[in-house]
Amino acid sequence: MTITVGGKKVKVPEATSTGEIRTIVGLDRGHLLARSTGSANQIVHGEIKVHEGETFVVGRSFTKGSMDDSRLTKELERLSSFFDLEVDKALNWVLIRDYGLPEGFNKASTDILFNVSGFPYIPPASIFGVYMDIGLAYNDQRLPNYYEALTRHMFGRSWAWFCTGHMSWDSAKDDLLTFLVTLDMMLADPLNESAGEAHFDSRNP
Repeated sequence: MTITVGGKKVKVPEATSTGEIRTIVGLDRGHLLARSTGSANQIVHGEIKVHEGETFVVGRSFTKGSMDDSRLTKELERLSSFFDLEVDKALNWVLIRDYGLPEGFNKASTDILFNVSGFPYIPPASIFGVYMDIGLAYNDQRLPNYYEALTRHMFGRSWAWFCTGHMSWDSAKDDLLTFLVTLDMMLADPLNESAGEAHFDSRNP
């Protein structure tokens, strides 16, 4: 199969892996690979099947200035083993599809969207918050820190804003997983969350 990886056309087996693609193209282990889907790029990891003419983008082609791009790409690749992830072309926004919600919500899951442009020096969503599906409710009540009037249009749809407030964060130790653990704690009892701040150290629950 002939595919394009980071602007370079290469031949790879139909059944291959991201590691094999990196080797063929001459990329090191730190490069994140994402399948181009037109409006977004879907992160791929491990064993995959490719199709003739497919295009893949390379993580380090997304420049983030002083931010730690190599660490972010490694963490996104790790999360892609557990979640269906997409990223925007600038690698500033991450979309997780079908993120599970606790019992009590009117939906079993929601897509979530959050910004990682300051990662790892500031926690994800600290500036823009988290965006979720429109129409969420908990025990037939409106969430106190969920705002359908404050929408954002990305990835071909509109999103409602979920304010995460201030999170305890250590850039040397915390990662995307601890961010999601903190988000899980907020969603576990959302009606008792204050609209201003949410303090939780996910390393010491």
